[in-house]
Amino acid sequence: MLRRLVLLPRYAGLGSLRTLQRGSGQLSGAVRAFSSRVHPTFSPPRYGRFVALGLAAATGTVVWTKQAYADQKGTAASEHKVPLDQAFPVAYQELHSLLGDRVTTSPVAIEPYGKEGSGYMAPQYPQAVVWPLSTEEVAEIVKICAKHGIPIVPYAAGTSLEGHTTSPKGGVTMDIKRMGGVLKLNAQDMDVVVQPGIGWMELNDYLRPHGFFLGVDPAPGACIGGMCGTCCSGTNAVRYGTMKDQVVNLTVVLADGTIVKTGQRARKSSAGYDLARLFVGSEGTLGIVTEATLKVRNIPEYTALARVSFDDVHAASAAVIEILQKGVPLGAVELLDEEMVKAVNQHSGLDLPITTCLLFKFTGPTPHVRHDIDVVRDITGRYTTHGYHWTRTEEESETLWMARKTAFWAAQSMRPGRRLMATDVAVPISRLAECISETKKELDASFLFCPIVGHVGDGNFHVVIMFDPEDPREAEEAHRLNSNMVLRAISMEGTCTGEHGVGIGKKKYLSIEKGEEAVRLMQTLKRALDPQNILNPGKIVDV
Repeated sequence: MLRRLVLLPRYAGLGSLRTLQRGSGQLSGAVRAFSSRVHPTFSPPRYGRFVALGLAAATGTVVWTKQAYADQKGTAASEHKVPLDQAFPVAYQELHSLLGDRVTTSPVAIEPYGKEGSGYMAPQYPQAVVWPLSTEEVAEIVKICAKHGIPIVPYAAGTSLEGHTTSPKGGVTMDIKRMGGVLKLNAQDMDVVVQPGIGWMELNDYLRPHGFFLGVDPAPGACIGGMCGTCCSGTNAVRYGTMKDQVVNLTVVLADGTIVKTGQRARKSSAGYDLARLFVGSEGTLGIVTEATLKVRNIPEYTALARVSFDDVHAASAAVIEILQKGVPLGAVELLDEEMVKAVNQHSGLDLPITTCLLFKFTGPTPHVRHDIDVVRDITGRYTTHGYHWTRTEEESETLWMARKTAFWAAQSMRPGRRLMATDVAVPISRLAECISETKKELDASFLFCPIVGHVGDGNFHVVIMFDPEDPREAEEAHRLNSNMVLRAISMEGTCTGEHGVGIGKKKYLSIEKGEEAVRLMQTLKRALDPQNILNPGKIVDV
């Protein structure tokens, strides 16, 4: 006889999934080492610990239950699906013969995998989870699933924000976190071969003694597989480009289990189609990345940070535009509006002026950095009277930059219990001031807490919308603000997503941004490479 199992909601949002708590006093060596991964030259002195929350309480064995969670339109009921060993018993036995205890249909084990990072979409659970250890095992798993028509959702860190790792059609979630090794460092060629489950911070730990680091720096916790999937970037993109600019070649398992390597290790090649770039940004819908050869960068000789306050976001954005047009090679330039400044002050123990702020990072040989500093000082002086403030010590620099890297958690700390909708648009640099200013005007008129943070050096910014998805008024307002922001960016020849990817959340904007013909071409590619539609179905395009 079946008895009832109730699964409690694991977390209310990103902040409670991984809550950054600022401690007091001296940090332990372990925490200091962890925080230093965010940038190869920084070891933030004020940093707490990640606290992973996720309890499922069981009062029996197995009957599935529905729960109300937020989706794109407010709330929706989520439902666990029939376990794989019941729905596809032959396939399950084949997977069990291959993997042993590295396949499960346990409700408690499956619970974390149906949810995406921000928590505002309805969970969609898989019917089983598998943990491969090699490219060959990934290929065999895919062959089994292809034979039985079972969907596969690749999963690494689970930090994506648009429903990429949810399972709307059930099937198997393939957790690649155990494939987390560095396979080879080619120091003379400045590239490294890695498995997809390694985090970028762990990779930087490995590279730092060799004088190298990875050029992209997304949110803490992200893994290489997902970073390739979404073509992520981060604060360093203005200097080093996005994830596609780091990839030399990929090893990919296709929808029929075929293993493909996209190229050799030459830094340039015009030999046929650029297959690596086909898979970077495809979000696991065309193939599953099992190895990546990545460019590595030299740790800069010298790094300096400056903070400049402005009266409004328009003046700050205009200053950035002129700096970039002058060709200053910034290491990073980040914008925080006054609401985000309030949040990081409270969260990180800072005392920044409550007004729009730009954070500049300068990297390179010392004479070049000093020249760039002078140029930026002269330009910003024409847009603000607040002055140019240097961090005077390494500790001060580390604290300031970590405050920026943890801004999303800072925003959520201002509205405990709310969920986080992390918007993500990018526009041509010439339209940046206009786009941010118009967005800011609408946000200021809203009753929701919506701070702005942005990688403005490449025209990309985020609004962190905090809302209660169970409150129809708040849910409607959050989605209205997000939609207006996206449509505004597209109208300025921008994009609905600069770095978070499409997933489920941005699908409806693709045809507006790219046109119906481009979407049909994507659908054609999807059908050609995945005719059964088993690889992360329902993401990017519908087929």
